[in-house]
Amino acid sequence: MHPVTLLLGIHNHQPVGNFGHVFRMAFDRCYRPFLDLLEQHPRIRLTLHYTGPLLEWFDKEEPGFLDRLAKLVVSNQVELLGGGFYEPILSVIPDRDAVGQVALLSQRLHDRLGAAPRGLWLAERAWDGGLPRKLAPTGLRYTILDDSHFMHAGLDADALTGYYLTEKEGHPLAIFPISKDLRYLIPFRVPEELIAFLARLGERGPGAAVTYADDGEKFGLWPDTYKWVFEERYLDRLFGLLEQNAEWLRLRTFGEYLDAHPPTGRVYLPSASYDELMEWALPTAAAKALEDRRAELDRAGRLTAFKPFLRGGFWDGFLMKYPESNHMHKRMLDVSERVARAFPPGAGVHDATRLVWRAQGNDAYWHGLFGGLYLNYLRHETYRNLIEAENHVDAAAHKGREWIELRAADVDKDGHEELIVSTRTLGLCLAPACGGSLLELDYRPRGFNLSDVLARREEAYHRKLADASLHQESAGGAPASIHDQMKVKEQDLHQALSYDRHRRLSFMDRFLPEGLPFEAFGRIDDEERGDCVQGAYRIDGATPQASDGALAVPLVCRGLVSLANQAYPITVRKTYRITDRQASVVVAYALESHAREPFSVRFGVELNLTLLAGDDPQRYYEVPETGRVRLRERGCCAGADRFTLVDEWNRFRVTLRLDRPGDIWYMPIETVSQSEEGAERTYQGSALLASWPLTLQPGAAERMEVRLEITEL
Repeated sequence: MHPVTLLLGIHNHQPVGNFGHVFRMAFDRCYRPFLDLLEQHPRIRLTLHYTGPLLEWFDKEEPGFLDRLAKLVVSNQVELLGGGFYEPILSVIPDRDAVGQVALLSQRLHDRLGAAPRGLWLAERAWDGGLPRKLAPTGLRYTILDDSHFMHAGLDADALTGYYLTEKEGHPLAIFPISKDLRYLIPFRVPEELIAFLARLGERGPGAAVTYADDGEKFGLWPDTYKWVFEERYLDRLFGLLEQNAEWLRLRTFGEYLDAHPPTGRVYLPSASYDELMEWALPTAAAKALEDRRAELDRAGRLTAFKPFLRGGFWDGFLMKYPESNHMHKRMLDVSERVARAFPPGAGVHDATRLVWRAQGNDAYWHGLFGGLYLNYLRHETYRNLIEAENHVDAAAHKGREWIELRAADVDKDGHEELIVSTRTLGLCLAPACGGSLLELDYRPRGFNLSDVLARREEAYHRKLADASLHQESAGGAPASIHDQMKVKEQDLHQALSYDRHRRLSFMDRFLPEGLPFEAFGRIDDEERGDCVQGAYRIDGATPQASDGALAVPLVCRGLVSLANQAYPITVRKTYRITDRQASVVVAYALESHAREPFSVRFGVELNLTLLAGDDPQRYYEVPETGRVRLRERGCCAGADRFTLVDEWNRFRVTLRLDRPGDIWYMPIETVSQSEEGAERTYQGSALLASWPLTLQPGAAERMEVRLEITEL
């Protein structure tokens, strides 16, 4: 049998904005015991990657861990991988930020652990053909990608070995192909199966070099893995077997192998990631179709032959699949540009630049196996960093004065201009082309986007929920891969599925049947009778200008209200009023009928707001004549002129005031999404509907005013 080279890489990461107790649990159950065993097996040589959020946490909470790691680096047992400091998808952030983030991590590794990296980990192994050029200024020489990338470029996965060279505009980069077979063997099969697999490679011929690289959290943090990996000694046995077979099995770091061996060949890879992510990135209908076709081919015994030609999308598809992700991403690009103009590169990294980099952490922008985008606290942290970065820019520009600004720009790159209004306390993004609604409402003193409410959408895995058992316990022995599990955290969770037709925005204008009961609130899209809710508004008159610390933005939409098979023409005028002295938004409405006869309808103004936690006793409604009500509750207030949401944790309240009493309905927006622990219901925010039963007379106008104000506690 010929010698085989095994290249081991372990990627360790926790998202920006994750809870401290999660970092602690990951450290205790994964990162520390892994390092313990590595120290006990000094002949095990591998490459480790720790992202910036982890390094920051280690420095603060467990500095001794880094001291131990540094010793392994000095002894050449461990090579360190670089990458973007806050784990961004490097291909979708500006070049200046990509290079800056990589440089920051390289410098941190050099200063704290004694060695600068020579290669980098790409977040989610998301590859784009322009990356070699983009990364050229970093000086890093290699990265690690899945064998599926190579298969989609026409290479035979079984023949992959060593590393390959690619380039862009003459800038080279070496790429090591990760074996998917190894990803599913380690740590989910007994160690002897791995040794047998490697031995078969050695029997094929000389020069075999195979790469394993995957998430370190598989070793203790993923469901059922701690018992298997550490208590039942999987990792200890694995390391022991690797040492026992050292006569023919060589462990090398990537940099060491790169220095000693020429490339296997040249390759140009398509935009791709690992197989599972490429499925998740597809629109739901396409993802279900791909899953069905694969199942059909598998039943027919033809999947292996067709596998190289079956693929999903790529990471950027999440920006199409989830409009909320796209908005967050485009806001990040906008803020990055503003910060770059305000604070050119200097000797160090400006605080505003670091905030932008923190907001580029990939986890909040997408969803697959883990919560990701569905975790409102991750999105909140992204927006908090962006808002605070903008605060730096505006503080430098306005130097403590009160101010108000309006600019028109296609922020979300949908072909329509949005109106961005900024004051010292508020940031607003209005979308005339999307119902004249409010896309974003930032309370800047707290770095809080109150409008960050995720819509309820179908996911491909939803069709499996009815068949998933409530308590799927491990049968013992090796755990199943998390990719092969479907658990639920709540009995009959599939019955909670409900989907929205529109994004969950604020100041959405609804025309509903006059006698619509409160019970229909949860399916309000089905009851909509007007076309202004997502219709195109336009600015009514000249472009608004701020004057004397105040700004009025008049919008108008001409549409139809369809009742009992008859369409009634109507004009909706809504004027946003903002001042530089109060954290308030006033929207004045005028509804004018152009019908030949009166008609009765319920007009409603819908707002979708979030305080993040539906069950937290420190965040609640103040309901007239009722008192405190949890945000996860639903109800209605008849003849009300005010309604309040209170956040004691962040010390502010949001009050909705009506100039003419109306009915105020409220309910939670809860999504159903999968996580590593199982599918779960997640509170995204609260839907509020202020409405009035009206009889609109021909040529007459009905008027009302809705005021939203934010005050400190």
